[in-house]
Amino acid sequence: MDALSKAELHALLTIAREHSERDWLMFLVAYLHGLRVSEVVGLTRDNVSDGMLDVRRLKGSRRTVQPLVEHSNPLLNERQALIDLAASKHPNQTLFKVGARQAERLFARYAAAAGIPRHQRHPHVLKHTCGLQVFERAGINKTQTWLGHKSGASTLMYTRVSDAEAAPAVLAALRD
Repeated sequence: MDALSKAELHALLTIAREHSERDWLMFLVAYLHGLRVSEVVGLTRDNVSDGMLDVRRLKGSRRTVQPLVEHSNPLLNERQALIDLAASKHPNQTLFKVGARQAERLFARYAAAAGIPRHQRHPHVLKHTCGLQVFERAGINKTQTWLGHKSGASTLMYTRVSDAEAAPAVLAALRD
């Protein structure tokens, strides 16, 4: 599963924020809410209301309404920044004024600068990072709900382990 470590995520968000508040917030929102790039660039002022984010997901996933995240670490605190950004927009105006392809290029550039491996330099890794972290702490049902999965089969991907994670356990089992 392509997911970022906390250190990689923080490095990426730090570099994005140094370059552009918009880019930082766009990628933070994608991460915190498990959004696809097309979903995050499609957000409008009307999706932000009363401290909540109304996410109309694509690919047959369910719509979710999620609280905006307030975090003690300013790098991970989206709440006020997203409320302020939404307040500065007209009804139905997109929040980030960037297309999906441009967002992908920006992500790849920041990821490279953050030292993230080439195979993880795509914004979908943010959705996987969110999903994996939610799964590890909250379980499969809450992950399915947060990510808007209609099918539990979509959520089961977060139960998979990588070869690197499996190897020590398998080698230990083979030695016994």
